[in-house]
Amino acid sequence: MIDTSVFQGKTAAYYTLGCKLNFSETSTFGAMLQELGVRTVEEGGQADLCLVNTCSVTEVAEHKCRQAIHRMVRNHPGAFVVVTGCYAQLKPHVIARIEGVDLVLG
Repeated sequence: MIDTSVFQGKTAAYYTLGCKLNFSETSTFGAMLQELGVRTVEEGGQADLCLVNTCSVTEVAEHKCRQAIHRMVRNHPGAFVVVTGCYAQLKPHVIARIEGVDLVLG
């Protein structure tokens, strides 16, 4: 049994890049976290957890992913930052070196 009380009252921010599958996955992550008591942060609010779902179709897409990760870290200081998706799958070592990233899920 998992103690889910750690999630109660926490907030999350989500950013998705890429295909419809990524948007669907982010929606699923959000629904699962909501069931644990995590609510989506209001625009401009401070999140406790940030999830960036990435794409790796082109070099431009990867650059946009890095920008999005840096922006999440900057806009939500102290948040637990999770990066997932295609870019995280293909280049986890690059993402893991970004300051502020706590978890890379390929």
